[in-house]
Amino acid sequence: MSLFSFLFPSPVPKEHRKLLSAVKSMTGVTPKDPWVYLNAFRRKGNSKSQHQANLSYERLEYLGDAVLGVLLAEYLFDKYPKGDEGYLTSMRSKVVSRKALNRIAEKMGISKWMSNSRRGGRGGHTSVPGNTLEALVGAVYADRGWKATRTFVFKHMIEKHVNINSVEREIVSYKSLLIEWVQKNKKRFDFVLQDEEGSQHRKRFVFKLLIDD
Repeated sequence: MSLFSFLFPSPVPKEHRKLLSAVKSMTGVTPKDPWVYLNAFRRKGNSKSQHQANLSYERLEYLGDAVLGVLLAEYLFDKYPKGDEGYLTSMRSKVVSRKALNRIAEKMGISKWMSNSRRGGRGGHTSVPGNTLEALVGAVYADRGWKATRTFVFKHMIEKHVNINSVEREIVSYKSLLIEWVQKNKKRFDFVLQDEEGSQHRKRFVFKLLIDD
């Protein structure tokens, strides 16, 4: 019996075996049900059974998003014992922003294992790497439970690929920063639409900020 057969006793096509080995390297987790992880890197319509259909890419992404949010809340709560609710919420939002998750996914090498149709690119979905990372978190949770997922997220994701000090200095929303400033200084403000351009599905709006007008 080969080492791969010992680790993954379920029948898995040869073309997927390198991916599963990469998953083990990325997460530090040995999969019990390989198909759950394959679903995390694939789209709907590819599941081989009803059980696997219940763990589709979309459902795993949904699950991973929720689990990741809770684990990040715990991680930040313990790391910043003096941080208030606003600070912790802001930090969590920065780490799970689409841009940040895409960056983490790239560092982990997730894009390498995504099919060509899911890599985004010109006219594609640039959020796909981050979405796939969420699906991978969901897969680990569905397959191995809370403890294994916690270890994956803390040790193999945050501590390895996230510079918390840099994240702390990042500005995610300049609009929110402006609103916070004018409210803190008790000023009146308003956003006035100046222009809009682009197609129906990719609109770009230009606003002017009026303060004490």
